[in-house]
Amino acid sequence: MAEMINFAIDLGTTNSLIAKFNKGTVEVFKNPIGFKETLPSVVGFRNDRILVGDRARNYFEKDPKSVFGRFKRTMGTTESYRIRSLGQSKTSVDLSAFVLKELKTFIHTGESPEGAVITVPASFSMVQCKATTEAGHLAGFQQVILLQEPIAASLAYANKQKDLDLTNSQWIVYDLGGGTFDVALVRIVEGELKVMDHEGDNFLGGMDFDALIVEQIIAPRLEATGRFRDLVPQMTSESGRYNMLWYLLLHAAEEAKIELSTRTSAEVDLGRYTITDEAGKSVDECMAITRSEFESVIRPVIDRTGEMLRRILTRNSLQPTDLRFVLMVGGSTYVPFVRRRVEELLQIPVNTGIDPTNAIAVGAAYYAGTKEVRLDPSPGTSGAAAPGLKIKAVYNRASHDHEEMFSAKTEGSTAGLFYRITRGDGAFDSGLKPLAARIHEDLPLQENAYNFFSFRVYDSKNCVVPADLESIEIAHGQYSVAGQLMPHDLCLVVDDLEHQDTKLESIFERNTVLPARRRMTREASRTLRRGTGDEIRIIVVEGPADYHFSANTPLGFLSVTARNLSRDIPRGADIELEFEVSESRELTVRASIPLLGTQYSDIFKMEPHDIPARALSDEVQLLVSRVERERAEAVERENYEVAKSLDGLETPLRGLEAEALQLSDDDVNRDGVHKLASEKRRIAGELSRLTAGKRIELLRAEYVEARNKAISIVSERGNDYEQGQLNEVIAQEHTLLVSRDPTRLEAAIAQLHRITFQILRRTPDFLVAWFEHLVSKRESLNDQVQAKNLIEAGKHQIATEDFDRLAEVNARLHSLLPEREQASKEMRHFTGIL
Repeated sequence: MAEMINFAIDLGTTNSLIAKFNKGTVEVFKNPIGFKETLPSVVGFRNDRILVGDRARNYFEKDPKSVFGRFKRTMGTTESYRIRSLGQSKTSVDLSAFVLKELKTFIHTGESPEGAVITVPASFSMVQCKATTEAGHLAGFQQVILLQEPIAASLAYANKQKDLDLTNSQWIVYDLGGGTFDVALVRIVEGELKVMDHEGDNFLGGMDFDALIVEQIIAPRLEATGRFRDLVPQMTSESGRYNMLWYLLLHAAEEAKIELSTRTSAEVDLGRYTITDEAGKSVDECMAITRSEFESVIRPVIDRTGEMLRRILTRNSLQPTDLRFVLMVGGSTYVPFVRRRVEELLQIPVNTGIDPTNAIAVGAAYYAGTKEVRLDPSPGTSGAAAPGLKIKAVYNRASHDHEEMFSAKTEGSTAGLFYRITRGDGAFDSGLKPLAARIHEDLPLQENAYNFFSFRVYDSKNCVVPADLESIEIAHGQYSVAGQLMPHDLCLVVDDLEHQDTKLESIFERNTVLPARRRMTREASRTLRRGTGDEIRIIVVEGPADYHFSANTPLGFLSVTARNLSRDIPRGADIELEFEVSESRELTVRASIPLLGTQYSDIFKMEPHDIPARALSDEVQLLVSRVERERAEAVERENYEVAKSLDGLETPLRGLEAEALQLSDDDVNRDGVHKLASEKRRIAGELSRLTAGKRIELLRAEYVEARNKAISIVSERGNDYEQGQLNEVIAQEHTLLVSRDPTRLEAAIAQLHRITFQILRRTPDFLVAWFEHLVSKRESLNDQVQAKNLIEAGKHQIATEDFDRLAEVNARLHSLLPEREQASKEMRHFTGIL
């Protein structure tokens, strides 16, 4: 019988939960100490002891620098946390694994699960997903499947509302947690739940509310009470005078925030801490914070989430009235202002029909109940007797239909064997039927119940024959997931030799259903000399394919070096690439070079992100310069609409510049660095979008010029075949000139140039001019003896007007040029592939 994973974990920024699916219902396990469902995602180190959850939180006020939380935000980065008591550092993967291990102790059934479904924000990058999977493995789970949080939340809601008809319904999931935000458009289609689109921000959540309370409410009052210079910078710098106070005030702000969800004011007792200003005066007042003050500082953040909501509606041509509701998920949606503001922005009701704290764990458990355990066999386990028959069954484990089709393929001899399927309540019995290589059965389902069927194989004497399928389990009234979607474009970086830059080619488009696989063939953009340091770099990024690659999130690269090649790889040689993305967004890249018969696999390096503060500041400065330059060019072209849009980038970019200049690598608010890096990519992406039109305009003008030249030359000197080629290009002109895809225009321009060149190369004037150009390069030709003979031959053929032979001489002279000069101009080879 196929075993299901059943266990699921919501690995949250501030709190985590574990749940289990069991015969149609979900149990959220409780901490045996305190009997709470939630475990604070906090890890502390006290001498040689490791504290997790509430025990770590309780230790926080005694030694805040030995207690770590909010590390979900640094998943997939090189950030590490120095543990003084251990004399070593821990990564966010290490700390997450401690939380996962602690959650295992919640399981009171005595089970030790080998697999688990772990939830991640839909907007997580592949690097962050990989880090989450690593944490799961480090915690002892052999199999880890990742599930996007909006899907989990929707499953929890849809499977709870048994009496509510959600057929063909669509809604928005608004998931505002402790550290991340997701908003997703969800639709029910033919009994399956589909995420149609999403937006998100991995650096927006309740912990940002805490920081805003400290920075905009508490810190100004402290500065007004005593003598504190540059209080916030002094708190957020590792070497700052008030660094310890930063941690303590964040903790106090979080408590005040929670209290303000049910009361109109909250108090922060500064007397709990030892605070002394620069004059030596103690500050121990009790500070009152009103709900209206709190709401005023978080309003811009909530309005940003509203902008994401509107973008999803616009992209999908929807009005708010087309939605059934907005489903509120995540602990931060307990804040009354969040619910009220979202209703104001969309003018449709918010739905609070599920517990926002445990909804993601519950929905993930429903999903875990449909996923089979697939583990590699351990050494020494092969001694158990295997069943004589293997039955590969296919059926939906969650259904809204009255009957569900069961299909199975049998491996092994079926001669003289029979099968029988019975439902647990006795209301269905298939009777004995001959077992064949393939069998099918319509199984009637009990409505809104967990249907358990027994599957038995018998011989001619009615004795049971061992088989690896013993039961069929189907939950009626529950929804299944129609595949997880790729949340971002996945792109390959290739050389753009004409523009001395790189460009992106889409591998998988956004919203591709996972798992996915694709093969593609590219060319080497230069020759790789055996035994040298030359290399081909297959670089993959996440983000829009029409952006510059620097505006997207780098994932990693696969490097093919020439150092150990058996022979040279010439320019233009085929490079075959294969890309595979699993359901959990694990990326596998394989490359092969048919010329060598060599395949490169399992060496794709997906590296954690390293963002030094100084490098980020430099990148922001370059972005400022680029915006200024693009704006000036737009004004020069009298494209005032684009210039105005670029003006709109100036305010957020100047704010980003000011914040970046204040950064230092010892800043304890390190997720601030990652927030700024994320905002820099957003602005760079917007710049790419706004200036993409410039590239299109230039390409259109280049196309018209190339077309007119081709028409002239074909009419004067072309043949019928070349006229036909030209007509094929011109026939596509209407769609070409309105297309926003630059690659289509580039391909048409290249074809026009080929037509023109193949005619010109037959004309005497062109052949003579090309010969004279090559002669001017004679000093750089590789084989001087051969070059001298060819030049003499060329002069003779010009004198005798043997232009066919002259064309041959030109080709041979061109082949003697150094590689860098064989191209029409100097080229920048960034990746080594075209």
